[in-house]
Amino acid sequence: MDARIQFSRSKVYLYPSNILLALMLSRVILVVNHEKLNVGYMQGSVNNITVDKCTKLGLVFKDVVAACEIVNCSGVEVQCQGSAPTISVDNTAGCQLYLSKDALEASITTAKSSEINVLVPGSEPDGDWVEEALPQQYIHVYKDGQFVTTPVSHSGA
Repeated sequence: MDARIQFSRSKVYLYPSNILLALMLSRVILVVNHEKLNVGYMQGSVNNITVDKCTKLGLVFKDVVAACEIVNCSGVEVQCQGSAPTISVDNTAGCQLYLSKDALEASITTAKSSEINVLVPGSEPDGDWVEEALPQQYIHVYKDGQFVTTPVSHSGA
């Protein structure tokens, strides 16, 4: 397996328990083709984060200026502890997104993905996280000269 990690303008430290920590002034984080890896970046903000072709990966970061992109992955967990204006999940099966209070206004875009769950802080300061599943099926209806798209809702009989 060809595994590589690239951090531009940063230092990378590998720890024994398969934990990777990026420090210093990293502006772009790219994690490609990894399995069972934890990545943490907590030193300020980065411009962009891209995770591609990873399985069973855990990612924790503080702030991202542009976007956090999850592409061609399976079984990943992503936690934003600061702010993120855009999060995109493409061609991914199984993704848990944990959003802090500062990231609740993030725009989340999904395509060709399944099992996407978003967890947000509960209403109580020490309360449990609230989990919402993002729909993966939509109904498109042509109405009044345009298509109207709504998520499929399943109801029990």
